Amino acid sequence: MVKLRGLAYPLQVFNGSLKLSEDFDTIRDAIFGVLETRPSERIMRQQFGCPDFIFDAVTQPQVVLSRIKVALEEQIPDVGFEVTGNIKEDGGFNVRIEWSIADVPQPSISLVLKS
Repeated sequence: MVKLRGLAYPLQVFNGSLKLSEDFDTIRDAIFGVLETRPSERIMRQQFGCPDFIFDAVTQPQVVLSRIKVALEEQIPDVGFEVTGNIKEDGGFNVRIEWSIADVPQPSISLVLKS
């Protein structure tokens, strides 16, 4: 595998320089970058990011999961994604992202969408 390198997300200073991430951590950082960025927040990449689902999760959970998966697939090529979720009793929406590179599964990412 080609060694991947990029700026860590979120940006951090380490020993006086910007912290870097490598290999699978670079992809994981990119996933969080897509999830935490709203379309049009990046001036030079207007389509980058994932829509804000704060009020959609409860009424249309499958639509939310589908849109998250599409956003990840469009922004991070060559990575396989499976996105699942369920509604919690408190109204939050659990999202689980399973991802793999070259059919090598990576640790899943879990997050909760809340209003």
